[in-house]
Amino acid sequence: MNAQLTACLLAGGRSSRMGRDKAGVEFAGEPLWQRQLRTLRQTGADEILISGREDACYRDCGFPVIEDKVRDSGPLAGVAALLSASAHPHVLILAIDMPYLTSDYLAALWRQCSEGKGAIPEKSGFYEGLAAIFPKKAVAIAAGALRGDDHSMQGFVRECEAAGMVKIIKVGKDEEVLFRSLNSAADLAGTPS
Repeated sequence: MNAQLTACLLAGGRSSRMGRDKAGVEFAGEPLWQRQLRTLRQTGADEILISGREDACYRDCGFPVIEDKVRDSGPLAGVAALLSASAHPHVLILAIDMPYLTSDYLAALWRQCSEGKGAIPEKSGFYEGLAAIFPKKAVAIAAGALRGDDHSMQGFVRECEAAGMVKIIKVGKDEEVLFRSLNSAADLAGTPS
């Protein structure tokens, strides 16, 4: 497939369970935002965007920071803003708090995409929509969801699947560790330093 890819870091969450902005949390000797941007660069994406606040620690990193257009609506608002801002037909989303995902896994996910169709990992019945590739045209579904009551990523992915916009990719047992997320200070215990 010759389509181009926009890779996006989803870094605008409230981090209420962590107690501080996750972007600046140290993981394996570097801030999460730096680690995740390196992973995205290694995918060979044609464009990189960040969903977050313009005054955050990554503000001077050289990549555009896209703020949510709809406030207090969870990660779906960030995804919608990124889909809207993307210059390319496929948009890779990577959450700031998923540092175990590798560029190799994300590149393999990209190879599962086809024209107008993204790829969403699914683990034990749960869609991993914050480590996924959506077609840009899914922005209409995201915008509709944000106007309604269900702002969940699970609901958004279900609607994308029903519209034939995504392919669901089962996560293998050996890949499950890649989807471990850091939501609280306790999750940092035992992580590489």
